[in-house]
Amino acid sequence: MHKAWYESWFDSPYYELLYQHRDSAEAANFLNALIPLLKLSPQASVWDMACGQGRHAILLKHLGLQVYASDLSKKSIEKACCMFPELDFEVRDMRNCPKQKFNAVFNLFTSFGYFDTAVEHQKIFNSAAAALH
Repeated sequence: MHKAWYESWFDSPYYELLYQHRDSAEAANFLNALIPLLKLSPQASVWDMACGQGRHAILLKHLGLQVYASDLSKKSIEKACCMFPELDFEVRDMRNCPKQKFNAVFNLFTSFGYFDTAVEHQKIFNSAAAALH
């Protein structure tokens, strides 16, 4: 079966080269501005839907949230597990929601728009909606 480009690209060395300028300081600035606007209760559960190597997920945890983090890239998840062992990460296609429910679902950075059809893009929204309380 033919693999779509995004199924292997995020495991390639080009991914890290392209996004090497993204760091935890940038992620912290963004989340420190966003989270107060959401008015989430302390210890709210959140899904970092396409977490990459976990830079947003760990900051969400440090902000007091219960974090479930997943990504399609096995290589990114392996790195995230090594860098942030206090979090649980899982390889998951964002079109398939986990069984648990969340107070918020985050799809941060550039993790949308890869699919060929509107139906496939809609599956992301359906997955996020199904995962919310």
